[in-house]
Amino acid sequence: MDPYSSISDAIDILKNEVQLIRKGSVFCSNSWGYVGNDYLNQMIEVEWKDSLSDLMIFLLTVEKRMGRNRNLKSRDYEDRIIDLDIILWSEGIYYSRNLKVPHPRMADRRFVLVPLNEFWSDWIHPEKKKDGKELLTTCSDENLVHLYQLNEKNKK
Repeated sequence: MDPYSSISDAIDILKNEVQLIRKGSVFCSNSWGYVGNDYLNQMIEVEWKDSLSDLMIFLLTVEKRMGRNRNLKSRDYEDRIIDLDIILWSEGIYYSRNLKVPHPRMADRRFVLVPLNEFWSDWIHPEKKKDGKELLTTCSDENLVHLYQLNEKNKK
Protein backbone atom coordinates (compact mmCIF):
# COMPACT_ATOMS: atom_id res chain seq x y z
CA MET A 1 0.00 0.00 0.00
CA ASP A 2 1.35 3.44 -0.84
CA PRO A 3 1.82 5.91 2.06
CA TYR A 4 -0.87 8.33 0.86
CA SER A 5 -3.46 5.54 0.75
CA SER A 6 -2.33 4.39 4.21
CA ILE A 7 -3.03 7.84 5.65
CA SER A 8 -6.38 8.08 3.89
CA ASP A 9 -7.41 4.59 5.01
CA ALA A 10 -6.35 5.29 8.60
CA ILE A 11 -8.47 8.45 8.71
CA ASP A 12 -11.45 6.54 7.31
CA ILE A 13 -11.08 3.98 10.13
CA LEU A 14 -10.57 6.68 12.77
CA LYS A 15 -13.76 8.47 11.73
CA ASN A 16 -15.73 5.45 12.96
CA GLU A 17 -14.75 6.29 16.54
CA VAL A 18 -13.71 9.97 16.62
CA GLN A 19 -15.20 13.19 15.37
CA LEU A 20 -12.87 14.71 12.78
CA ILE A 21 -12.60 18.46 13.49
CA ARG A 22 -9.85 19.49 11.10
CA LYS A 23 -7.51 17.81 8.65
CA GLY A 24 -4.22 19.39 7.62
CA SER A 25 -2.33 19.01 4.37
CA VAL A 26 -0.07 16.04 3.70
CA PHE A 27 3.65 16.82 3.96
CA CYS A 28 6.66 14.84 2.77
CA SER A 29 10.08 14.57 4.39
CA ASN A 30 13.10 12.31 4.50
CA SER A 31 13.07 9.50 7.02
CA TRP A 32 14.11 10.62 10.49
CA GLY A 33 16.60 8.76 12.67
CA TYR A 34 17.54 6.17 10.04
CA VAL A 35 18.05 5.78 6.29
CA GLY A 36 14.77 4.66 4.76
CA ASN A 37 11.80 5.67 2.67
CA ASP A 38 10.42 9.20 2.78
CA TYR A 39 7.69 9.97 5.30
CA LEU A 40 4.27 11.36 4.59
CA ASN A 41 2.76 13.19 7.54
CA GLN A 42 -0.61 14.71 8.19
CA MET A 43 -1.93 16.29 11.35
CA ILE A 44 -5.59 15.96 12.21
CA GLU A 45 -7.65 17.34 15.05
CA VAL A 46 -10.27 15.05 16.55
CA GLU A 47 -12.76 14.98 19.36
CA TRP A 48 -12.59 11.90 21.57
CA LYS A 49 -14.92 11.26 24.51
CA ASP A 50 -12.80 8.80 26.52
CA SER A 51 -9.33 8.96 28.07
CA LEU A 52 -6.18 9.67 26.10
CA SER A 53 -4.87 6.24 27.10
CA ASP A 54 -7.97 4.70 25.49
CA LEU A 55 -7.38 6.81 22.37
CA MET A 56 -3.79 5.53 22.18
CA ILE A 57 -5.02 1.94 22.51
CA PHE A 58 -7.46 2.61 19.67
CA LEU A 59 -4.68 4.12 17.50
CA LEU A 60 -2.47 1.07 18.10
CA THR A 61 -5.40 -1.17 17.15
CA VAL A 62 -5.84 0.77 13.90
CA GLU A 63 -2.12 0.42 13.14
CA LYS A 64 -2.28 -3.34 13.71
CA ARG A 65 -5.44 -3.66 11.61
CA MET A 66 -3.60 -1.91 8.78
CA GLY A 67 -0.70 -4.35 8.96
CA ARG A 68 1.82 -2.68 11.24
CA ASN A 69 3.74 -5.06 13.46
CA ARG A 70 5.56 -3.13 16.15
CA ASN A 71 8.88 -4.58 17.28
CA LEU A 72 8.60 -3.74 20.98
CA LYS A 73 12.13 -4.98 21.72
CA SER A 74 13.80 -2.65 19.21
CA ARG A 75 14.62 0.96 19.96
CA ASP A 76 15.63 1.59 16.34
CA TYR A 77 13.47 3.45 13.84
CA GLU A 78 12.28 1.56 10.77
CA ASP A 79 9.94 1.90 7.80
CA ARG A 80 6.32 1.18 8.65
CA ILE A 81 3.00 1.15 6.85
CA ILE A 82 1.43 3.63 9.32
CA ASP A 83 2.40 5.43 12.53
CA LEU A 84 -0.34 7.15 14.51
CA ASP A 85 0.62 9.43 17.40
CA ILE A 86 -1.02 11.81 19.83
CA ILE A 87 1.03 14.98 19.50
CA LEU A 88 -0.89 17.42 21.67
CA TRP A 89 -4.02 17.70 23.76
CA SER A 90 -6.33 20.61 24.45
CA GLU A 91 -5.94 20.07 28.21
CA GLY A 92 -2.16 20.52 28.11
CA ILE A 93 -0.10 17.78 29.74
CA TYR A 94 -0.96 14.10 30.10
CA TYR A 95 1.38 11.48 31.49
CA SER A 96 0.72 7.80 32.00
CA ARG A 97 2.97 4.75 31.98
CA ASN A 98 2.66 4.34 28.19
CA LEU A 99 1.77 7.81 26.93
CA LYS A 100 3.24 11.30 27.22
CA VAL A 101 1.43 14.30 25.74
CA PRO A 102 2.63 16.63 24.33
CA HIS A 103 4.69 14.12 22.38
CA PRO A 104 8.12 14.19 24.09
CA ARG A 105 10.11 14.56 20.85
CA MET A 106 7.78 16.81 18.88
CA ALA A 107 9.96 19.91 19.30
CA ASP A 108 12.92 18.04 17.75
CA ARG A 109 11.13 17.07 14.55
CA ARG A 110 10.39 19.39 11.64
CA PHE A 111 8.11 16.75 10.14
CA VAL A 112 5.85 17.30 13.18
CA LEU A 113 6.27 21.06 13.54
CA VAL A 114 5.64 22.04 9.91
CA PRO A 115 2.23 20.31 9.79
CA LEU A 116 1.45 21.64 13.29
CA ASN A 117 2.02 25.21 12.12
CA GLU A 118 -0.47 24.91 9.27
CA PHE A 119 -3.46 25.38 11.61
CA TRP A 120 -2.20 25.16 15.18
CA SER A 121 0.72 27.64 15.22
CA ASP A 122 -0.74 29.57 18.18
CA TRP A 123 -0.80 26.48 20.38
CA ILE A 124 1.56 26.98 23.36
CA HIS A 125 3.70 24.03 24.45
CA PRO A 126 2.81 23.73 28.16
CA GLU A 127 6.35 22.79 29.25
CA LYS A 128 8.53 24.75 26.82
CA LYS A 129 6.24 27.82 26.93
CA LYS A 130 6.71 28.37 23.18
CA ASP A 131 4.09 28.53 20.44
CA GLY A 132 4.29 26.39 17.31
CA LYS A 133 6.02 29.12 15.30
CA GLU A 134 8.78 29.54 17.87
CA LEU A 135 9.21 25.77 18.24
CA LEU A 136 9.71 25.55 14.47
CA THR A 137 12.19 28.43 14.26
CA THR A 138 14.28 27.02 17.12
CA CYS A 139 14.17 23.38 15.94
CA SER A 140 17.64 22.01 15.14
CA ASP A 141 16.30 19.33 12.76
CA GLU A 142 17.51 20.23 9.25
CA ASN A 143 15.31 17.78 7.31
CA LEU A 144 13.35 19.51 4.57
CA VAL A 145 9.58 19.21 4.81
CA HIS A 146 7.39 20.12 1.85
CA LEU A 147 3.80 19.81 0.73
CA TYR A 148 3.10 16.44 -0.81
CA GLN A 149 2.05 16.68 -4.43
CA LEU A 150 -0.73 14.23 -5.20
CA ASN A 151 -0.62 12.99 -8.78
CA GLU A 152 -2.69 10.59 -10.87
CA LYS A 153 -0.53 7.63 -9.88
CA ASN A 154 -1.29 7.96 -6.18
CA LYS A 155 -4.85 9.29 -6.19
CA LYS A 156 -7.26 7.12 -4.28
